[in-house]
Amino acid sequence: MSTISPFRALLAVDVDGYGRQPDALLSMLHREIYAALTNVCERCSLAEAWSSVSLLQRPGDELVALLPVETLPLLVHPFLDHLQEELVRADRRLREHDRDLRLRLRVAVHVGSVRGDASVTAGISRAMNEVHRLLGCDPVRSALRDSDPDVTFVAAVLSEQVFAQVVEGGRTELPPSEFTKVRAKVKQFDQPAWLYVPRPSRGPAETGSTESERPAPASPA
Repeated sequence: MSTISPFRALLAVDVDGYGRQPDALLSMLHREIYAALTNVCERCSLAEAWSSVSLLQRPGDELVALLPVETLPLLVHPFLDHLQEELVRADRRLREHDRDLRLRLRVAVHVGSVRGDASVTAGISRAMNEVHRLLGCDPVRSALRDSDPDVTFVAAVLSEQVFAQVVEGGRTELPPSEFTKVRAKVKQFDQPAWLYVPRPSRGPAETGSTESERPAPASPA
């Protein structure tokens, strides 16, 4: 008889533009990701939970951390805001090493039943598949793509379950009005979700009008 997997908080992160970085710099990015997550957890009273976290990583840069379900409110706030601040500091270090090296993260927060042990079936669950779909949905990708890369370093998406339990349930200091309802549609996955950007900004294409967009001078009367 199979046992029921425990309910866990799922924190998934993905590096924006990871595939465009040269191989020689990928290990540095991975070290920075782990350092940033560790530092933020320490600042958010999650150090103990992080010290025993189950980390599951797919090929490439996607990483999913399985944490106790009680950590969900802190993962929404202040974790996401502190992660933005931490990546601003990391950006200064990375740009000193390579002017084109950046660490901007898409983040997904979900909740569900997942095994996190060392068995061959660890991480195989519907919740795990869903958090990867949330991470890859277009609204969270667009939030980074259409923002200023020197200002916005984090774009996060919450599943409907997390939003209802944590934000609408009043278990975090963030009001529901700071979230935008979106449609997360990837392959067969199609669910409502909630977008949160700790420090929103406009991308270069939106910061001013071009010559062709400017109105023509008025003719003399």
